[in-house]
Amino acid sequence: MTQIYRDSFRFFRDAFPVLLLMGTVLECFIWYFQPSAEGASTAVALFFLAYLFHRHFLFGEKLHLGRPETAPAAPPHKFGWFFAASVALLIAPMAIAIPLAISLSDGFSDLGLLAIFLALYLLSLSMFGTVLPASVARDGTWRLSLGLRGTGVTMLRLLLGPAVAGLILLVVFGFSENWLLSEGFQPDGMAFLASFILARTFGFLTTILAVAVLCQSYRDLRPHPDTPPA
Repeated sequence: MTQIYRDSFRFFRDAFPVLLLMGTVLECFIWYFQPSAEGASTAVALFFLAYLFHRHFLFGEKLHLGRPETAPAAPPHKFGWFFAASVALLIAPMAIAIPLAISLSDGFSDLGLLAIFLALYLLSLSMFGTVLPASVARDGTWRLSLGLRGTGVTMLRLLLGPAVAGLILLVVFGFSENWLLSEGFQPDGMAFLASFILARTFGFLTTILAVAVLCQSYRDLRPHPDTPPA
């Protein structure tokens, strides 16, 4: 299991310049335009980046600037099904989290809602997340029931990898923000922009870890591992 995480860190290291550029572009976009819904305004770019991560762990394609490469044994790039599945895996936990948070109290805090959503999202990824690599590989042999068989193992891998990494990064960058404020830096200054860029860039690591876990679970559960994807 540790090989999954070693491969993830190696990929993050090798792709760091591209990831830093992506983090810079996204954070500068948010910084300049200040959209009312930050997540929605960057969702397509983030989903497409996750799609490229999947292609790396499934087919060995490298992440680089310019036109995405296609490995010899890989199917052509088709983003549509992956995007639809990714959106469904996000919307379903949120659709449950909001009514549940409201029913548990008169109101709900952002932190409480986030905790409920993350727990439900973890469950959603553990049960159905292998649909994502299957949609990238366009595997006609894949069935949803196969992914459900590996729910426990996938959840454990997600907890030990992206969940732990995300918690550590949250603490580190939370302390960094507080330190910048204590030193008198302005929240709308360049020091904060730089910290947001670094937080965004290192945040990609949690996505990479999650993708590596899902791709490994997909490979473990494939009914015919020696048969190339459709």
